[in-house]
Amino acid sequence: METILVATDGSEGADRAVDFAARLASKYQARLLIINVAAGYGLPGQILRQFTNASGAWLEETLTSLSAETLKSARDRAHSLGAESIVLESHCGNVAQAVLDYADERNVDAIVVGKRGSSRLAAALLGSVSQKLVNLADRVVIVVP
Repeated sequence: METILVATDGSEGADRAVDFAARLASKYQARLLIINVAAGYGLPGQILRQFTNASGAWLEETLTSLSAETLKSARDRAHSLGAESIVLESHCGNVAQAVLDYADERNVDAIVVGKRGSSRLAAALLGSVSQKLVNLADRVVIVVP
């Protein structure tokens, strides 16, 4: 195992996924890719882009800042658990599709994701993103409870 991708939205479930992925990356001396998708904050990507264009750059700057904070926190967690080669990536759009596309681009060996995200709707389901990843990915997907 050379490359592991973990998706985070900063939720407790995502933190557990980051922890698991970091330990796995440390064990296999693998590169750890950590992705945050701005639509994970509750707005579909297309609406988010339209709202940003209509309301000015402040929303985009706010989301960029939130994403950066989420990624920095995840990087610090992963590093403290032994992951050494860490790459951070921020995207905007449909969360599951952005994760799948990034996994394909980087040819990752495994995707790690939390069972549920931070949105209330996600909490009511298995986790729509994790379920989509399990159903659509052509590689190993590890869902961390």
